[in-house]
Amino acid sequence: MIALQRIFTSISLLAAASATFSFAKSSEHNEEETKAPEGMVLIPGGSFEMGGDPGLMGGGSQSHRSSYPVHEVVVDPFWLDATEVTNAQFATFVEATGYVTFAERPLPAEFIESMQRAAAENIRKLQALAQQTTGREREGILDSIERIKEALEMGDRAGAIVFKLPEEEIYGEYDYTQWWRILPGANWRAPEGPGSTWIGREDHPVVNVTPEDAAAYAEWAGKRLPTEAEWERAARGGLSRQPYTWGATFAPQGEAVWMANIWQGVWPYENTGDDGFTSTAPVGSFPPNPFGLYDISGNVWEIVSDRYHPRTYSERSSQPAVNPTGPSPELLLRYGRGAPAYVTRGGSFLCSDAWCRGYQPGARQSLEFDSPANHTGFRCARDVAPEKTATTGDGKQ
Repeated sequence: MIALQRIFTSISLLAAASATFSFAKSSEHNEEETKAPEGMVLIPGGSFEMGGDPGLMGGGSQSHRSSYPVHEVVVDPFWLDATEVTNAQFATFVEATGYVTFAERPLPAEFIESMQRAAAENIRKLQALAQQTTGREREGILDSIERIKEALEMGDRAGAIVFKLPEEEIYGEYDYTQWWRILPGANWRAPEGPGSTWIGREDHPVVNVTPEDAAAYAEWAGKRLPTEAEWERAARGGLSRQPYTWGATFAPQGEAVWMANIWQGVWPYENTGDDGFTSTAPVGSFPPNPFGLYDISGNVWEIVSDRYHPRTYSERSSQPAVNPTGPSPELLLRYGRGAPAYVTRGGSFLCSDAWCRGYQPGARQSLEFDSPANHTGFRCARDVAPEKTATTGDGKQ
């Protein structure tokens, strides 16, 4: 979503901070793939129009301009988790394998030194700029300096990016550091940082995970992450070009019934919680889409397996695109994008009509490989055995 490490210090957490972990596969992996896996929904294969929805660009965010052009895509049938992976499920994985997430790992000493040098240079430049400005603009620059200093106190752990309500009027809507903070003690166990805990939120979606963490869990469970095309096929629920995962109307059951966990109130100052939640909600708290998938809209952004590029859709040469998997690492290198970023889908409890509309099925945005955040989680997919494919309809949507 937002690589605050770059905003704060002009550098990213290094891949060297990652370690290789080995772990045992779950016994689920040995089950026959023709049986309905527990907690998963069969998504029929077929053709659909993939891409941005009406009203998608109505919010202030610039995160979704890569959702075009709308184009035809064909996917094979597959299984998809009915809900996002929960804290309890992730805790079982960690207990069984000893896995340590990116946010919990120590940072290399050389990286910390490099970050400190970059931060010092940024502070010097901002101080010079502050001397040339006045009023709220100057106050904003000084606030940015303080946030850089806070980031330098993150210690030797990667930590995670956590949303915090602004304490005063924001001075520039695209300076994300006004509502995001890097907290060294934030991870999946402590979603909002020190003093918070996943205990009591066992049925909430796990957050503060990276694409690497999500893929590790999926492999252990005998599953995988869905592709971006699979995710959108599932999210649309067989509906054709509807603006919401549940259909054409925002509140089909009346204004008192919320269809997703999203932001209500004045962004980013106040979330009134009219839908019952101001942060994550227990999975399955809102009505499912037509395919029986819960929280495919809102709650947390969901990591998929595709690497991100803003021109992915426009670069697809074949029509229709059959089982697309996103740009390859080699292609991204040719585009000058060395640090990997991945696609996230579905929006979160922070999405509002006034900002991002990320809860619409066509919305997409990027998540840098080293930027776990407390509004991002995932769900898993699984292949359908070949004999199942022959009996599944491919009705064009």
